[in-house]
Amino acid sequence: MDEDVRRSAANSLPTRLAAKLWRARTDSSVGDDPWERGCKGVAEYVKAGDLKHWIRRQEPGISDAYAKKLVSRTIDAILELSKHQLAVRRKTERKNGLEYTERRLVLPGDADVPGETSGGDQGR
Repeated sequence: MDEDVRRSAANSLPTRLAAKLWRARTDSSVGDDPWERGCKGVAEYVKAGDLKHWIRRQEPGISDAYAKKLVSRTIDAILELSKHQLAVRRKTERKNGLEYTERRLVLPGDADVPGETSGGDQGR
């Protein structure tokens, strides 16, 4: 996303959060970065649970329930702004002996991200 697209689209909270989330990948001045390095064809990803906590840190005063709703809206906004270069995948994990499925926002290793080389991996 270039600066003009970010500025013009930043009129709703999910869109502003999506732009900030995207910028957090490469700009340390944004604050904490929820993106994690991937493997097997995935350059980077964010778990939906981590995204919920990140949203609550970015927007003080947001309830846990509203942050959970904002996760879906933010994911939808970032997919639209990235012209679907990113993807949502479900991953089954185990925690405390319980199995659950969590959504992940994924930047594929072969994604053509403008202004970046080698699929979004900038030596992180």
